[in-house]
Amino acid sequence: MTERAVGELESRTDIKRPTLPLWQNALVILLTLTYLICELAFNSRLLDLVGSLSTPDDIHSMERYGRALTAIAAALLVFQLVLAGNAWLKKRGVEFPAPWVTGMVFSLCLLTGVVTWQMVEWVIERQVAQSTGEFRQKSMLAQLYQQSLIDGHQTLEGIPLDDDGSQRDTWTSPSGKAFLAMLPLLMSSVSRYHELLEREAGQNLRDSISVQEGGLLGYYKLWLAVRGEIYKDYLGYNSATETKGLYNGVAIPARLDWESFFMLEVVQNTLRDKLALPRDTRVRPEYPKDDALKQFAQDLQAPHLDHAMHQQLPRLQAALASYGVGGENEKRGEDAARAVIVPPIALMFSLLGALTHLAKLLYLLLLPLSAALLYIAPWRPVRLVNRHPLIFPVMLICLLLGLCSVMNNSITASPAYQSLRHALQGAEVTITDAPSSLRGDTLLRVIHAVSIGQSYSYPLNHALRQNVLLDFDFGYETRNE
Repeated sequence: MTERAVGELESRTDIKRPTLPLWQNALVILLTLTYLICELAFNSRLLDLVGSLSTPDDIHSMERYGRALTAIAAALLVFQLVLAGNAWLKKRGVEFPAPWVTGMVFSLCLLTGVVTWQMVEWVIERQVAQSTGEFRQKSMLAQLYQQSLIDGHQTLEGIPLDDDGSQRDTWTSPSGKAFLAMLPLLMSSVSRYHELLEREAGQNLRDSISVQEGGLLGYYKLWLAVRGEIYKDYLGYNSATETKGLYNGVAIPARLDWESFFMLEVVQNTLRDKLALPRDTRVRPEYPKDDALKQFAQDLQAPHLDHAMHQQLPRLQAALASYGVGGENEKRGEDAARAVIVPPIALMFSLLGALTHLAKLLYLLLLPLSAALLYIAPWRPVRLVNRHPLIFPVMLICLLLGLCSVMNNSITASPAYQSLRHALQGAEVTITDAPSSLRGDTLLRVIHAVSIGQSYSYPLNHALRQNVLLDFDFGYETRNE
């Protein structure tokens, strides 16, 4: 627009114009758009985290990025409000020096960011610190259940199966990841699911140990490495000329062949220790490869997993008091509670920040655009938008939330989800000893809206992270990347 046109536009009192000067309005739009790109990209990475086998360090790292983005979102709102207040005062003849305004804007934005950071941390840590021993223990069991769903060892009855009989495709889809983000919190805080978690604990723990070791192939590689170490010992032993040899301080016959040496009890004990096997297991020097390692799995991996599971299970089944303050399992319980609480809260703050700033961005764009259009032609719809520029953004957000609440996908239309919905009517969600106003059916409605929303927004969010932010990982590096 020319200077003359701008002057004529500004002289018309019936047209609502932005409070901020043009360059400040453009700056706020640019900052808001940059924030939105980062927030949406973070949202996609957060779903990647909950849809994979993550560690407490991964969760803590993502939590920090989430808190930083929430703090930036709050600071951006204050940034715009302070600029608008300064512009309002300037129109009324109250003008402050530019350095003073700059310092005030910077100070208030910094203060807002720091306070928001601390408040989000306080909300999370307060819930973790006040969580009951039962919630912490069930959080550990719920995580094991979630991991078994992700790695395909466990299936959730009523959820559609893939062609291979597993549900991996379901749980790696955006809607599946969003459902998994909330599932551990749901199962650990609602008492009617505790029996299921306890019943499946042993098998889920066994499966988790196998996955952490790299499955059958990972354990086979470990056996090869240990066998290689034993073979080096054998070469050293075989080079000696004594009539008797020593192995780990135990006298053994000299000049034994490889297989006889390998099957000595002192050698077997070393193998059992390094391979974490029960004391009655006999380790062979060779296992056939043409049977897809079935013999190896039966003779070594199965006893190893059973042995490891029986060693670790008592800690999971320890007294609830041991997960409380000063208890033996306090740290592990806190980590488990944090891992269950953080993803849903981070997802909620992420969505809240994104929706709020999307509405703000639309407002910032619609107001000057409608003003410019009214100068060309006084269309009634444009005049309505110009007079009430927040109507369209708010209606759009409400429409999106409404659609996400009533639409369905493969998760929310499944018999398993319908069973959850009926079972959770009025069920109490218990994290701390304090009474909670949150109910299971309310939490499930949140899961429903998030699951539907992610079905449609994740591809765009993921593309923004990969292409605009150059695949920035937000502190979480997927293991198979």
